[in-house]
Amino acid sequence: MANVIRNMNFKPIIEKIEYERLAEPQPSTTVNMRVWDEMKVERLRSDAVKVLLTRNVKPEPGCIFSIVTTMGVEVIINTSEYDNLEDPVEYFKTSPVARVLASNIASVLAGLTVHSQIGPMITAPVVQFPQ
Repeated sequence: MANVIRNMNFKPIIEKIEYERLAEPQPSTTVNMRVWDEMKVERLRSDAVKVLLTRNVKPEPGCIFSIVTTMGVEVIINTSEYDNLEDPVEYFKTSPVARVLASNIASVLAGLTVHSQIGPMITAPVVQFPQ
């Protein structure tokens, strides 16, 4: 199944960004920023799919800000190899496509949060799926 991706020339595109400024944290409150990713794979044509990675950043307790960022990339595939996949999402979670999307999202999040109360939020440039 290593030959599913036919062309490694990816161009990630921002699909959606939702930024919500929340309340200021209470003094001496510990705030944990929960970060997790979700992935979808949509068939565009017989020889192409769109892989969408969404990174969620939600604070506990709910303060400072919350962000949901989605980036997508069109991937040219080998149709017969792709059709033989049991679960395309699971395949793409560990592919170079996921690493490219996660890396780009991490960069976008740092830019979006540079002027927040906590400064630039640097998230890992790797996928972080809930267990």
